[in-house]
Amino acid sequence: MIKKYRKGYMGEWLLTHELSKRGYMVVRTPRSGRIGLPSPDIIAAKGDRLIVIECKSREDAFKIPDDQLKQLQEWHLKTKAEAFIAWKISRRGWFFLRLEDVMKNNGNVNKSFLVGNSFGIDAL
Repeated sequence: MIKKYRKGYMGEWLLTHELSKRGYMVVRTPRSGRIGLPSPDIIAAKGDRLIVIECKSREDAFKIPDDQLKQLQEWHLKTKAEAFIAWKISRRGWFFLRLEDVMKNNGNVNKSFLVGNSFGIDAL
């Protein structure tokens, strides 16, 4: 469990710093699902743009729990923030998926889903 937590923490930390390098003001909300309030892993703002991100570091397919999707959607609805799932695949980098696309796919994410549904960090 500790290794899994560390991998997730490092992924969030790296993405936070990468967004900062790109001019965003960034906040990582550690242990976001455990505070009893809806909160994404990362909140980033640049100019008039606000984005909220749920991060995943996985090698293979996964399903995002419904409660995480609903929390991200609540942030989107209440703040008008753009909401994304960021998937870090080792030695391939970050892939960003729009919340609505992941929700249409019932929270299921796999490498074939990336084709046509994802973009890289340069598009942010």
